[in-house]
Amino acid sequence: MRGKKTVFVLGAGASCPYGYPSGARLRELICFDGGFWSDYSDYLRRNNIKEEKPGEVNRFRKIFKDANIKSIDVFMANNPKLAPIGKYIIAYEVFRAERNSCFGEEAKRIQEEEKRAMDSDSRYRRDLIRGTPEFQGGDWYSYLYNRLIEGLVGKNALPDFSNGNLAFITFNYDRSLEHFLYESFRNSFTEVPESQVIQCLKKLKILHVYGQIAPLKWQDCNEGMDYRPQISESLLGRVSSNIRTIYEEKQNPELMEAQNLPKQAKQIFFLGFGYAPENMDVLGLPGLIPQTCWVYGTAFGANDKEVKRIRNRIIEGLRTDPPSVKVENRIVIESTDCLDLLRNYLD
Repeated sequence: MRGKKTVFVLGAGASCPYGYPSGARLRELICFDGGFWSDYSDYLRRNNIKEEKPGEVNRFRKIFKDANIKSIDVFMANNPKLAPIGKYIIAYEVFRAERNSCFGEEAKRIQEEEKRAMDSDSRYRRDLIRGTPEFQGGDWYSYLYNRLIEGLVGKNALPDFSNGNLAFITFNYDRSLEHFLYESFRNSFTEVPESQVIQCLKKLKILHVYGQIAPLKWQDCNEGMDYRPQISESLLGRVSSNIRTIYEEKQNPELMEAQNLPKQAKQIFFLGFGYAPENMDVLGLPGLIPQTCWVYGTAFGANDKEVKRIRNRIIEGLRTDPPSVKVENRIVIESTDCLDLLRNYLD
């Protein structure tokens, strides 16, 4: 990986090992009475909120449920008048996931508990999950982090990200990757001044195509907020504007930079990504991928035919002009999780 321009493109599945919902799970949470609505109702009671907001939220839920569209982003893009309340719901769910998120061994333990609950004969235990488990997939954050610090020994042995050889393009609103990296570096190098750790991390490109729910304190001392903040109406109102739908992405100043990254890549990893055409188009993919670039991608839960279809779509997109080299052997799409893909192919 060192010395080789590597770009990671992250979809919702990339955050699933840490308690964040996939796109399908987000729909389940919003539409099920026992998911978002149960927690949100408690929030309304605790904060004595009796305005028209709960009615608007419930109306959105019903229309979204009856629309049978898998992606809430596509639904909001098709229904711009409903988008503000949809962004409000997404903001609430991201902060709720943040509150319940965990990493490393703790995430693995919860994942094992969820699996036992799903396998249980107890209806009560299965109802605690209601649908798809929220902690899914191996701990690729820890794997990648340990690859980044491999061979770096000493109290000042921080990696150098200034050469731009490593970059992330994420379609997610959450801040789990940034939080994980900050906490990992701070606790791995306790004698390094915090300012030096922050300076190191700010050189690492993590670009949010559709916006980030909010910067962390270390990212922006003025506008940033702590991980797992107290949810309030003022907070939700403030951060909802940071969320963009598919056709609002042009308002994002990071988009042009994100579009340029694949052009220079030697290897691209699609992790937890759904390969939706509208999301590929936002980055000009696969057309902007160099023909000499190696492409690896997860297709977790997909069958052989679906995997083949994804792979062929990428290959055909690379052939807008007759290729000077064969590209088929450079496209690897597998029905696996993020950790297994990295263990198998990350140089």
